[in-house]
Amino acid sequence: MLTSLQIENYAIIRSLKIPFQEGLTAITGETGAGKSILMGALSLILGNRADTDVLFDKSRKCIVEAAFDIRGLNLQPWFNHFDLDYQEETLIRREINEHGKSRAFINDTPVNLATMKTIASLLVDIHSQHQTLMLQSASFRLQLIDQFAQNQQLVSDYKQALQQWRTKKNDLDTLKQKCEQAALKYDYNTFTIGELEKAAIQPDEQSLIEQRIKELSHAESIKSHLYNAVMLLSEQEGDNILYMLKSVQNDCHALENLGDEYDSFRQRVDNLLAETQDLSYEISRKNDNIEINPEMLEQLNNRLDLLFSLQNKYHARNNEELLALLETLRNEVDAYSDDRGQLSEMEQETVLLEKKVWELAKNVTASRKKAIPALVNAMEERLRKLGMSESKFRVDLQETDELRETGSDLVTFLFSANAGIAPADMSKIASGGEMSRIMLCLKSIITDSMYLPTIIFDEIDTGISGETASKVGQMMQQLSQKHQVIAITHLPQIAARGRQHYLVYKQVLDNQTYTNIKTLNMQEREQMLATMMSGENRTETAVATARELLKSSQKQ
Repeated sequence: MLTSLQIENYAIIRSLKIPFQEGLTAITGETGAGKSILMGALSLILGNRADTDVLFDKSRKCIVEAAFDIRGLNLQPWFNHFDLDYQEETLIRREINEHGKSRAFINDTPVNLATMKTIASLLVDIHSQHQTLMLQSASFRLQLIDQFAQNQQLVSDYKQALQQWRTKKNDLDTLKQKCEQAALKYDYNTFTIGELEKAAIQPDEQSLIEQRIKELSHAESIKSHLYNAVMLLSEQEGDNILYMLKSVQNDCHALENLGDEYDSFRQRVDNLLAETQDLSYEISRKNDNIEINPEMLEQLNNRLDLLFSLQNKYHARNNEELLALLETLRNEVDAYSDDRGQLSEMEQETVLLEKKVWELAKNVTASRKKAIPALVNAMEERLRKLGMSESKFRVDLQETDELRETGSDLVTFLFSANAGIAPADMSKIASGGEMSRIMLCLKSIITDSMYLPTIIFDEIDTGISGETASKVGQMMQQLSQKHQVIAITHLPQIAARGRQHYLVYKQVLDNQTYTNIKTLNMQEREQMLATMMSGENRTETAVATARELLKSSQKQ
């Protein structure tokens, strides 16, 4: 149960700490006094969005802290799941700094808002007029049925399978699109691969071919010059270099013993002669290898033309880029082949997942159908207790061929307040007061099937008064025997049944308006109930009536 709520620097609240008891707590106050502000502060604990607009003093942070007694709620596994310290007196705190940045804590351990929201949802449920309006939502109506039927695990399994199927289906659609695009390029890719493979391109062949073409194109001139060079280097007698170098060598050898300098001349001539002989051999060998071959020249020119043609065709600057293109296209063709194989497997997996989702959806539907008669009986019983003895409540559950987040069902709540009138769509025929009573009945039934410690009713008494209001108060009081109930109300019939009664009011200090709250004693409660009945000009009759109402309500 909620044991206390502390609010600092929120909206027009400077500082409040509100203790709560078991049973039913009534909170009243004039319109605009700040009752909704209390709920806004508490909603921060439930993970709602916040910004700097909530700061009373823009220079200080806002703090909202709720203390809960969680003994006997079996929440230890949840705390273990989120790696939190389990404490029987658990504190949930939310802070918003002057820049609008929010921080959340559970037992002083920082947590994200999703964790806070999960833990808080196990402790508190706020029911407001907004939730009554949500009865017009089919998904909300299904959620109510699932809570009554305790379908949490069934729905969780269904949603998990639905998400897996949708993910797999999206992956399948992506792969199909990829394969379709690859199929359009497949013929082009395979033709290009064939053409490039047929060309048998080598990385460095272009430069070798170009060099070979130069030699073949100038073969006669090259051989002529090489021949002349060989003749000049010949070792035969005459005017040739080697013959003259040998003469020089003989002269230097004759002087080598006359000193180091002469010996140096001899060594240098020996080296020069050896190098020249080697050069003569290389030039001669090259001359022998040079051939005049017009047929080979034509072949090489044709090969070079082919390479240039492929480079131009495929926008490549050289053979290396052609080979890189070939590798890329081979990879694309291989990937297309792999993707087609994977596509078949993924189609089968998607079909199986969809079948599984439908099976789980059918399980959810069956559980809902099984629970509906008991829900209808419980609703009509409670509606009779609220003075709607001739009312009829029905649930129209229709299966569809579409898988949604809530399953494959669509549900409509049908209602009739009077005998002889067939039930019709509740959202179209029920008045505001009837909707409030219907929602209260649903809430009381659902919370009976859940172990939710604290239920807060935020002004759901719209459109009801008199004896009906008294019966609504009685139902809340009965509900408070199993749960802590906090009711923000304008009705004295409900406020009188509270075990404790808080008054929310405004006060002005130093030209600044604040929201404050105080606990009313029995005498103050009599006066307040009388004011709620007859206005500020309360009479002795109103006070006496309030006293009697309070007395009879507290006995019950």
